This record gives sequence, structure tokens and C-alpha cells, in this order.
Amino acid sequence: MKKIYRLLYSNKFVAMVMLLMQIITFVAMYIWISDYSKVLFGLSTVLSAVLIIFEINRTEESTFKMTWITLIAIIPIFGALFYLFTRAQGVSMNIGDDYKNIQEANKKYLVQDNDVMKNIYQTDKNQDGFARYLSKYGGSPAYTNTGVQYYSIGERMFEDMKKELLKAEKFIFLEFFIINHTSRMWNEILEILKKKVKQGVEVRVMYDGMGCIVTLPRKYNEYLERQGIKCRIFSPIVPLLSTHQNNRDHRKIMVIDGAVAFCGGINISDEYINEKMRFGHWKDTGFMLRGEAVAGFTAMFLEMWNVNDEHIEDCGEYIQASKKYSVSTDGFVIPFGDTPLDEVYVGKRAYINNLNNASEYTYIMTPYLVIDDEMYECMKYAAQRGVDVKIIMPHIPDKKYAFYLARTYYKELLKAGIEIYEYTPGFVHAKMSISDGKKAIVGTVNHDYRSLYLHYECAAYMLNVPAVMDIERDFKDTLELSQKITLEDVKHFNIFTKLLGHIIRLVAPLL
Repeated sequence: MKKIYRLLYSNKFVAMVMLLMQIITFVAMYIWISDYSKVLFGLSTVLSAVLIIFEINRTEESTFKMTWITLIAIIPIFGALFYLFTRAQGVSMNIGDDYKNIQEANKKYLVQDNDVMKNIYQTDKNQDGFARYLSKYGGSPAYTNTGVQYYSIGERMFEDMKKELLKAEKFIFLEFFIINHTSRMWNEILEILKKKVKQGVEVRVMYDGMGCIVTLPRKYNEYLERQGIKCRIFSPIVPLLSTHQNNRDHRKIMVIDGAVAFCGGINISDEYINEKMRFGHWKDTGFMLRGEAVAGFTAMFLEMWNVNDEHIEDCGEYIQASKKYSVSTDGFVIPFGDTPLDEVYVGKRAYINNLNNASEYTYIMTPYLVIDDEMYECMKYAAQRGVDVKIIMPHIPDKKYAFYLARTYYKELLKAGIEIYEYTPGFVHAKMSISDGKKAIVGTVNHDYRSLYLHYECAAYMLNVPAVMDIERDFKDTLELSQKITLEDVKHFNIFTKLLGHIIRLVAPLL
């Protein structure tokens, strides 16, 4: 009885009921309208034609265009109405202007050191332009004087997270897509946070409203506030049909005193540290920065934290704190964020840069593979140039529909000369790309439409840092545990799942 009671009063149940009622109302209106079919058929045909012409002339990725055109053309009235409903709302309500204003206010604390850019040019002329691009559009300068610790598994990263949290003296910032309040991982972190609050350390926690809809109880933010922890929910789920709720905060950031920053695929729940087995062994990756580049992640956190605030917080004290933690080391680190607020797809450009500038190899690890024409052509062109392109995917998926969809790309990629492997011990949740033993990207960005176009993401681009060799070693070790997929294997995939995958692919950009 208690379980039923908890279910009835849970965030998820209330939101689902409200959304279902709205969908039923929407369908009922559609049926009512269809009674006037003769008149409406003519009007809908004209409207559909106008919308298709409008969509064709939009500056947008071609796969999105084809998806919308197909939807408008094959589902009269509903397709057109859904298109208008989506386009009229645009991207995240009230966030765009606030976010840009905060970024603008923080620019004076994120000034690019020209000597760093000169050193990048002298080190690798081919990466000079891309470094400038990231510095301009990714929200953070390029840095030296930053140590990088790479983690090939969540358990090791978690242990170092706790060690660094215990050292905190001034502030702790946490921003995660998922926090599970029943997990050992969160409860151990929470105990440290409570202890630090009592010691006078400022603690801020932010989590995503959709990501935590099942893993946190209602008003959990109020519980944390009572513990002295400042807490905010990014885009809380409101039971109203809205495309605004499609843009989620998928970032995973932990910043401590401006001295260290953690980022990667790891959320705060026990499956990420293999404390709980859900899909076999959970393979994830992440990193810790120590030094000047931490400022980039501090700024990213504060930009999201201050969205929708009436007054822009002066973040200088927090961002500039990283200067005194400078670490003498080789290479360059550029933290970068990506948002759906503009048409600058930084995460996608970073992955494409690794492909286009590779001379020997590009290795990719991703849990999902839903790519557009441009990404496919870049992978294909790299392989045609003789670049060794390898992709590691999960063998045991967390979302079967996404797995069936990903497998629809296998045949064309294999024919293009790209090698695909599936991690047989379980699920790969890592998001990384490494090229020629020099360049690496590790962070939260998946190779799918959600990450590349719709979500708020973050990562670090690393050039000639010692940790790049650790990343390469980890990829090769993971390869040894993975099954190579051949065209013969693809031929013998289940016919039903292949058909289902191709049907889903028709609307992949909208999922």
C-alpha cells in the first residue's frame, strides 16, 4: 500500500497523468476537426505546402529538414499542427537571453592569453584555428599549466572525488544530470557535503528536472536547503506539453575551490561505479583537471546556476580562484560547453575536427550512434584517406530502441571502411574521441542528435597532454574486450529489430 501511495504522489506519476490528459484532449480535438474533413483537407494541403517550403528554406541540418517534411506530408493536419507547435516555442523559455548575458559578464574573467595561442600554433599549426574557434564559441579560453588525470572507470573517479571533496575549504559546485538519492555513491558524497557546510564551506548543487524525475523525491531541493546546501533544479518538469522540456542539462561537473574539476560520463548513481549491475559491466570515463583550466568549468557551472536570476552574480572571485593552483605540465586544455541556444554546435565540431585532422587514426567510444549526413561523410572521408577509424559501442544497451537505431548505421559505416566493435561485458557509457595520440575529447557529449543539437553539454579538448596516452591505452584495452562487427554479422541481425530501427530512424532527430 505504501508503494502505491508513493507512486500516486510521485513527480513522475503526476506529470504523466497531466501529460496524458493533454494528449487525449489534443487527439479529441483532432477527431472533432476531422468531421469537417472536406474543407479542412483543402486548407491542410495548402498549409502543409507552405510549411514544407518554409522548412526547405530554413538554415538547418538536412536530416532535421527531411524528418519534418516527412511528418508534415504523411500525417495531414496533425503533422502541420505539431510542426507549428514546436517551431512557435523555439528553445528553452527565458533561458537564452539570461545565459548570454551571464556569459558576457564573465568574459572579463576568461581572457585568452595570447602566449598560449602562440604556443599552440608552434606546437600544431593545424589546431591553431580550432583552438581559436573553441575559445570563442565554447565559453572558455585555452589553458596551459593544468594537470589532467584520466579515469577509465567510474569507481576510480568516485574515490578521487571523495578525496578532493574532503580537502574543500571555500566552495563546492556540483551539476549533474542524474542524482540518485538511494545510491551509496550519493549518500557518501552527501555526508561529506553536510560536513563541509558545518565547516563553513559554500556548497551548491544543481540537478536536471527530467534526469532526476525518478531518482529524487519531490521537493528534494528543499531538503538539501535545510542541510545548508544551496540547491537549484534546472528546468523542473511541468505537466504541460512543451518543447522547452526537450532541452536538458546533460552536464556532469564537480568543482572544488577552483583547484580541481571533475567531468565525464559519470552521473551520481550506483550503476556508474558498478555498485549496481543493470546492463552488465558499466564502462564509463572521466577526468580531473588540476590548475588553471578549472576556471572554464567554474564559469560553466555559474552560467547555468544564474539562469533566470533577476541580478547577474559577479562570479570573478570563483573563476579567478584557479590561477593560484597552476600546475607546471605539458600540453593544452580547452574546457568547452555546448548549448541549444544558438546554431553553433561546438560538440559536433570538436568531434569532426578530430576526424578531419587525423593522419593516422581516430578512435571513438559512445553509448549511442545517431549521426547526421555531415558526421557520416566526415567518418567516411577519414576512412577513405587511410585513417583508421574505430568505434566502440555497447553490446548490452540501456535503451533498446536507441540500440536498434544505432545498428541501422552499421552497414553503411562498415562499407565505408570504418570498424565497429561492441563491448561484450556490458554497457559503454563513455563519451570520447582520440586522434593520432595527440588530440582527445572527453566529456558528456554523445554521438547522437540529443547531445549534438538539443542538450546543454560540456567536455574538455586536450592537445599534447600526457593523459592522451592514457586515453589511447584505455581504448585499446577496451577493444580487447569487444566483439568486432562484420557485414556478415549485420546480415544476421534480427529482422524485426532491423525493421524497427529503420522505422525509428525516420523520426530520429525528434526523439
